[in-house]
Amino acid sequence: LQALKRKPDLFLCSNLDVKAVFQCGVLSLKFPEAPTVKSSCGFFTELLPRCAEIAPVGQVVHENGKVLLQAVLEGIGGQASRSLMDHFAEILFALNKHCFSHLSVW
Repeated sequence: LQALKRKPDLFLCSNLDVKAVFQCGVLSLKFPEAPTVKSSCGFFTELLPRCAEIAPVGQVVHENGKVLLQAVLEGIGGQASRSLMDHFAEILFALNKHCFSHLSVW
């Protein structure tokens, strides 16, 4: 999360597997530890606004966003602690704001 905030062009690096980072983030949303889930939510709320400006991020979100949406809905549906609902809502808001055309398809 901090790397994304401070150096977003890191995601333009050719040796970075953006898909693997995205998938790790999705898996982290399902962890039982609240701080881990909170950090993962923060990661996605920082990542999603960059879909338009960073092509590799946009491509990965386009191809794998359905998995992210599913993980968020599972968390809201009862898999995660109630104290984390605001963080999941922020991801939904970011998806709606920055990936609306894809969100309606997913």
